[in-house]
Amino acid sequence: MKTNFLLPNRFRAIGWIALIPAILLGYMVVFHDFEFSFLNIKVLSLLHDGFDATPGITPLPFQLWKVIPDNFTQEAAGILFIVGAIFVAFSKEKDEDEYIAKIRLESLLWATYATFAMQIFCLLFFYEFTFVRSMMVNLFTILIVFIARYYFIIYRSKYQRNEE
Repeated sequence: MKTNFLLPNRFRAIGWIALIPAILLGYMVVFHDFEFSFLNIKVLSLLHDGFDATPGITPLPFQLWKVIPDNFTQEAAGILFIVGAIFVAFSKEKDEDEYIAKIRLESLLWATYATFAMQIFCLLFFYEFTFVRSMMVNLFTILIVFIARYYFIIYRSKYQRNEE
């Protein structure tokens, strides 16, 4: 089967090497407000909302861009997670066939359904900062569910073949 859009198989190992620390770092960032102090840098903020305005000065509703101080730990964790998860999820198997392609497609469909079901749940029951935090987690749900379901089905099918 021709799979033009999948990464080479060796990317899977690189993905796991990036993904596991990214999961741990992401957990610490989201749930424990962890930050690396050496990642305090100035960043370009597009459509800046002016929340850091000087007291007594009325900020503009937004600025097109502004350089602001930020701790880049959240962004680093998110980028590391996305890149690692994409490498893990979309690397070719050693023997890629139509059955694997079917499992990939079904897993992607399940992941899409689960992500939007979670989003609807969060819209109905979470408010204020809890909602924002839930959306931060939900940003990565599609990749998490895809990887979990895909590898579960692959494992189950290999286990069933070994029993026969």
